[in-house]
Amino acid sequence: MSRSRFVGAPLSVQCATAGVVRDRSWVWLPGHLGALTRWIPPVLVDEVLDAAGRREQRVRLLPARVVVYFVLAMGLFGDCGYRRVRSALTAGWPRTVVADPSAAALRQARRRLGAKPLALLFDRLRGPVGTTATPGVFWRDLRLVAWDGTCLEVPDSPANVACFSRHAARTTRPAGYPQVRLTALVECGTRALVDAVFGPQQYTELPQARALLASLRPGMLLLADRGYDGFEALRDACATGADVLWRVQSGRLLPVIRPLSDGTHLTVITDRRSGDRLTRWMRRGRHGPMPANLTALTLRVISYQVTVTAADGSARTSTVRLVTSLLDPHRHPASELASLYHQRWEIESAYYGLKVTLRGPDRVLRSRTVEGVEQELFALLVLYQASRRAITEAATTAGLDPDRLSLTIALYTVRLTVINASTAGPTLLHAVLVQARNLAPTRRRSRTSPRCVKRTLSPYAYNKTKGSVGHKTAVTTTITLTNPP
Repeated sequence: MSRSRFVGAPLSVQCATAGVVRDRSWVWLPGHLGALTRWIPPVLVDEVLDAAGRREQRVRLLPARVVVYFVLAMGLFGDCGYRRVRSALTAGWPRTVVADPSAAALRQARRRLGAKPLALLFDRLRGPVGTTATPGVFWRDLRLVAWDGTCLEVPDSPANVACFSRHAARTTRPAGYPQVRLTALVECGTRALVDAVFGPQQYTELPQARALLASLRPGMLLLADRGYDGFEALRDACATGADVLWRVQSGRLLPVIRPLSDGTHLTVITDRRSGDRLTRWMRRGRHGPMPANLTALTLRVISYQVTVTAADGSARTSTVRLVTSLLDPHRHPASELASLYHQRWEIESAYYGLKVTLRGPDRVLRSRTVEGVEQELFALLVLYQASRRAITEAATTAGLDPDRLSLTIALYTVRLTVINASTAGPTLLHAVLVQARNLAPTRRRSRTSPRCVKRTLSPYAYNKTKGSVGHKTAVTTTITLTNPP
């Protein structure tokens, strides 16, 4: 994984191969992405094309580098067809200067390119982007990261149905669009993608998360919800050298091996065979030494209650139980860890930015082939990561928390710079992002929203959820630590 910064050149010097094609250097003019060209420069695109073996033998009207930028622009202008996306890339020049290929020619160029160059491009851009100077990225010298899964809809074509399949439905009707399951590892402080994998939705989140273990490093604190509760997952995550702070089932039996001074306690999590031996030892009243050769993991258990009080005085309380590899109660207080766990919701904000802010609400991917879906999804991941890099750099320079900078405003600005063919846009982008009127409040409002079906099978069923979709209520949240049973 490369973490170096690439600085893009102006359009006048982007044509690195212009000397070869001489009077046909105009074919390279659409090879840009506006303000994001700094983070996705032509030099980097040429590198991934060479690595993927997709460089052209002779210069065509649609060189491979230009097609890469065209695929990326498809993600920026998701509501536009091929010709309108191409027009956005070439709007800065007279029509007599650049070619106007047909939609069929653009479609064939996408197929020639394939998905591998975009996959390699994402591999170059992914990774943590926050530094020690970026507010909100570290807690007690630990970088906060989280992983979780989500699904995206793809077109209902025979190829997509055969590969990705539909999700199960309770009715006899077909269950909507086929879906791709995406699992990502996100840096909580910046919402940048450390790594991501995707595949057919019938694969559960846990096997996909195992593919992300290689991206964990010592000095990271991994947050996860109850869906990843299990000995093997905890063992493999701790084996990477990273620390964990995971939620587990509140009714799970976790033996109290040793109580700690702050009301938490140490426990031992084992596999099934070692667990049976440990249970028999505890039932004997712990007489004699603990069984030897246990495949076990020593963790610290933190239990607390979360009370959510609405403005009308109604309240509801839920019990949360966490396990962590941070065993020292003095160095890592339980009260701070209980509040820190809710940073896991930053990955939900990241998914909202990827699926709604960038792609558009209720929008299905446009590709009707499996390789096209992979290419389009990698392009969305590249766009999202480049935008997060730009936001984080602007926030770090201004000494602001990246949470206060708007991804929506960043994408609107990038679209304008693409249409204007301005690659000198990073300065403009930074200036727009840090304007006081564009910043989010310093402290977030505490709100809650009911769970409901966002996409129904029947269009008439929308009226049943119309009043609750997006309806948020201001609340007051209280966290109270509880002692172990």
